[in-house]
Amino acid sequence: MRKVILLLSIAVISSCHSYDKNYKIFELWVGETKVTTRNQDDILGDGTVSYKGDCNSGVLTLNNASIGDHAVPNSEAAIISEIPNLTIRLVGDNSIGMGGKTNVNGIYTCNLKIEGDGSLAVSARASCIKADSLTIVSGKIDTYVQTPDHEIASYLGIGLWTQDVMTILGGDITVHYVSSFSPLSYGLYSVGDININGGSITISPEDSQLLAVGLISSETLTISGGEHSIYGIDDAINSRHFLMTGGSVDAKALDFSADAVCRLVMSAQFSGGDMTLTSFEKVDPSGPTLFSRDLKTEGMKISGELTDPILRIVKED
Repeated sequence: MRKVILLLSIAVISSCHSYDKNYKIFELWVGETKVTTRNQDDILGDGTVSYKGDCNSGVLTLNNASIGDHAVPNSEAAIISEIPNLTIRLVGDNSIGMGGKTNVNGIYTCNLKIEGDGSLAVSARASCIKADSLTIVSGKIDTYVQTPDHEIASYLGIGLWTQDVMTILGGDITVHYVSSFSPLSYGLYSVGDININGGSITISPEDSQLLAVGLISSETLTISGGEHSIYGIDDAINSRHFLMTGGSVDAKALDFSADAVCRLVMSAQFSGGDMTLTSFEKVDPSGPTLFSRDLKTEGMKISGELTDPILRIVKED
């Protein structure tokens, strides 16, 4: 946590340069264009991208924008922000890196919030959206995880990646996996907690050769609302701690010798909601469908036959 606070404190200091009271340069890149007070109302010159705010926080509006395939100079993303608190507002249909050659990362920011009634499609060879913390309020978000060449084969392919907390309040989120050489890939990945309070999340790597985990949290995964389909080739869900109080989850392990459909390492507590766990014939028949060292399921609807601390169900053909 100390490292995260240090990084953000640096961003606060360096997120803006002021040469006089009428001219500021923000530490915000969109494509090949750096945002300033002179271009912030029409950053790309076509009326599709604008920024309203200051050096510490602001709103970047995408209005039917196509950022294209040009990464930020000397960097590896189509949009980079060192502004500590950035909101991306979606209007109409927007895309990043969907026109051919794909950037390593799509969006790379500090603390990010995404909202609006529009849509955003992001294609990247590593992380489609990477942030210190991420909150999704609304909007339709499609991420396309792909590595079209061997030069970055050591990278993780990730749809949404946060170093701190990831919060899903609403919206329609889909992670698409495209043919890839990445040795591991995750749909949603957080070094910190993941809180899912609503919306819809669909993660399905069934057409990929990846050893994919659908959703992974290094700390606590909490689900309290929404309807979600989380599929993985290895584990569908992997979290240190898990708490489910509402919503519905359809979790499936699709291929290879998966250890478990859900691997909830230290503790799992189900007090509400509806979870369906499915393992296919290719999954190791000796492995559990749900594994946890400390499992509590009172008040929770789970498909299958429970034997504490392991839940097994009949495998599908």
